[in-house]
Amino acid sequence: MPPKDVDLSFALGLPPERAIAYFKAKGYAITFDWREMLAEAHAKAFTVAKAMKLDVLQAIREETQRALDQGLTLSQFRKSLEPRLKSLGWWGKQEMADPLTGEVKKVQLGSPRRLKTIYQTNLQTAYMAGRYREQKANADNQPYWQYVAVMDARTRPAHRVLNGRVFHHGDPLWGSMYPPNGWNCRCRVRAMDGEHVASKGLTVEDSNGRMELVEVPVGRDLRPTTAAVYTTPEGAKVRTDPGWAYNPGQQWPLFDKAGHLPDCTGASFAEKDGKTGCIRIVAGQPDWKSQGRQDLRTVAASQRQDAPQLLPRAATQAEARDMMARALGLDAKPLVTVQTPVGKLFMRHELLAHMVEKTEHGRERYANFILPTFENPFEVYLTEYEDGFRERYLGLFKGKNDLMVVARVNQDGSLFWNMMQADDKSMNKQRVGKLLHGK
Repeated sequence: MPPKDVDLSFALGLPPERAIAYFKAKGYAITFDWREMLAEAHAKAFTVAKAMKLDVLQAIREETQRALDQGLTLSQFRKSLEPRLKSLGWWGKQEMADPLTGEVKKVQLGSPRRLKTIYQTNLQTAYMAGRYREQKANADNQPYWQYVAVMDARTRPAHRVLNGRVFHHGDPLWGSMYPPNGWNCRCRVRAMDGEHVASKGLTVEDSNGRMELVEVPVGRDLRPTTAAVYTTPEGAKVRTDPGWAYNPGQQWPLFDKAGHLPDCTGASFAEKDGKTGCIRIVAGQPDWKSQGRQDLRTVAASQRQDAPQLLPRAATQAEARDMMARALGLDAKPLVTVQTPVGKLFMRHELLAHMVEKTEHGRERYANFILPTFENPFEVYLTEYEDGFRERYLGLFKGKNDLMVVARVNQDGSLFWNMMQADDKSMNKQRVGKLLHGK
């Protein structure tokens, strides 16, 4: 029997930058009942059932993020989070009105058991989403995937049936049954090439025409929830847990698969500026006004940072890249970790070339502004683009121009990013998306 206090993050080789990247790409969602959220929404938004207040959800998310970043054990996670939840009144059994029906119910809020479920589910889902993207990126070399279950007394029958079965990486089965496909699922996927499949005498199954979605009644009220069912060639029906008929890794925002398409940079990133070959912001997102934020033109000097030294324009792209590296601390090491108000970011030296590839922009002049913008931003927005989400950090400085750094988290957790500088009036147009942090 494994120990009760399983260090899941250590066992899975955390901190995996892919897991951190997946988790950071999530936004927020508040629900009374986990069944209210579609599976696809779960992959893009962090939610805990019956965490109806943002401060409660924020506390849970922060501690779960810290568990990912630092590889905390379950006991460390509980020791830190439990007192925070108790101080917020989110603990034990309490009466709460269901916002859908108005019915007052006695519900279980925080408890040791719930914290264990939150810890295991979020860390395992984040890790496996990263594994999926990693295996998908290498699918040309290892196109066949084998389902691997932990075969012991705790293995559920459906996972026992799937154990050892092989499917092509593009098979529909992986859209809903790539693990985890249930609460506390311990399964994984092994990628293989054709030679390995042949040498082991394995059969590649095809789930086309054998997959279906079904409605399963769950809970005391028997409210229907979606599950996926695979009918094996032998006639056995294998079902996911209700509410788990999705693949978190497929929902992880995919960024510019062709590589290096720029973000559109019209008068506003949110406008269709007529350019081709650039990535636009999704229209209709909340702006700064709708979220109660002040006009930048009214922000006092006391709320602004002292402007760092503006550097001279570089003569060549190589010189510009070197200037950027020195300002960011990437001249001495290939990776720099930056702590921001909303989490950690990872900057890699090899991605600097993108920042200065257009010499006419002269971005290297503002290299000294980047770290202060990340570390002490006036605002941070989570903004949806056509290909996924960006964190947008707005730095306010004394002087003529402000800086916005648009950070796109890559599959390995590093940043592929753009930046722009503008005056207060022009920068107001960039303030769209969900406000994650604001002074």
